[in-house]
Amino acid sequence: MPEFKILNHVIDYMESTGSTYKLVTLSVDQELVDEINEENKTSYSLAELEKATDKCLAHEWLEHATLGGGKYGSLRITPKGVGAARSKRKSEEQKASRSPLKKASDYVDDHKGLFVVLGFLLALTTLSLKIFGG
Repeated sequence: MPEFKILNHVIDYMESTGSTYKLVTLSVDQELVDEINEENKTSYSLAELEKATDKCLAHEWLEHATLGGGKYGSLRITPKGVGAARSKRKSEEQKASRSPLKKASDYVDDHKGLFVVLGFLLALTTLSLKIFGG
């Protein structure tokens, strides 16, 4: 989700410089696209990050810091955006540190519809073999 890449980029910058959210502004331009792609080994385009920025603005994770910066210029992260990014980051860290048994359990839980269909097909096949197979 590119919107969280933008938010995490801002938070990483804040932490590396010791700045608060009120002091850090960003502009969504090709330079930001290049930085985010390099940090995350992704290949987002400017249009994709602009769309993600629209989503961040709609959720009030980013706001315009000054007037006259254009739609994608002079933006800053909001406390709500900091919370959303940190929550997402913590969730991903917890997901990555799960045990193999928990990962298998979550996989089954996420795909239970598929397992129900496979079980139904197996039962149907067994029934048809009983009836027609002799």
